[in-house]
Amino acid sequence: MRQITVISRSAIIRSRAVLRFCSLLSKGFKVNLEAAEPHHPLQEPVKPLSSKNELAVALGGDGTVLAACERVKGTGIPLFGINMGHLGFLTQPGTKLSQIADEIFDGAYPLSKHFLLEASIEIGRQKVKGWALNEMAVERSLNSRMISLDISVDGARMAAFDANGLVIATPTGSTAYALSAGGAVVWPGVRALEVVPVAGAVLMPSPLIVGKESEIEVEILQDSPSPACLIFDGRRSLPAKSAPLIRVRHSSQFIAMAGSYSSFAQHLASKFRLPALGWKEGEGGGR
Repeated sequence: MRQITVISRSAIIRSRAVLRFCSLLSKGFKVNLEAAEPHHPLQEPVKPLSSKNELAVALGGDGTVLAACERVKGTGIPLFGINMGHLGFLTQPGTKLSQIADEIFDGAYPLSKHFLLEASIEIGRQKVKGWALNEMAVERSLNSRMISLDISVDGARMAAFDANGLVIATPTGSTAYALSAGGAVVWPGVRALEVVPVAGAVLMPSPLIVGKESEIEVEILQDSPSPACLIFDGRRSLPAKSAPLIRVRHSSQFIAMAGSYSSFAQHLASKFRLPALGWKEGEGGGR
């Protein structure tokens, strides 16, 4: 029998909508219903889904989708995100659950590749690997103090400065933390990474957008006023107290996202209620 796993935000896992959706799917699938994994240390392993699954479905917001990514990474199982949260940029636009269930039965959903970033972290003699669909953030551990950072791209030193943090984002993640920190929106088809200082005391270009073959090197300096913490997709964390060296690259690995999405421009306009009218607001507004 065909098999599917539904991963729900824990707060709604026993809600009428979730149980009804699972009931609809059970007419054609063996359905496994699981709660999204909570936030956890970077080095704590997450069990991947069985390859018997035809599809994974995430019910919630973007946080639930990012939790589900941990379960499908490396398996080749597509992930279908359904918005039952707030902004839900990684999820299917508003559609009835019955219609989505029909799409899933028929396999009538397009797939798109969302590439990951990969990080190699050296802390003393310890080496740790990390990855993200959206972003890796370097954040200060003490709220009252900044962190001191040194950034190089392809071996060329770009800047040394103090900041509240640093975000390195994929195009998929450019509409998340990177955007709120002052970064640009990058179309998903662009094979690049974006570097955005968070409240940085520096006159470097912000953001920097580097190509898929480039390597970004970040060093948290020994005399940094605050220790730092590395956070991947807002979910997996690693304390970085002893001047780590972090190398970040565009990964060849990707998450296959399923769903009947409109064009990215239409999706962007819908989610952020564009156009932004600025000072024209209230004057009859545009064309």
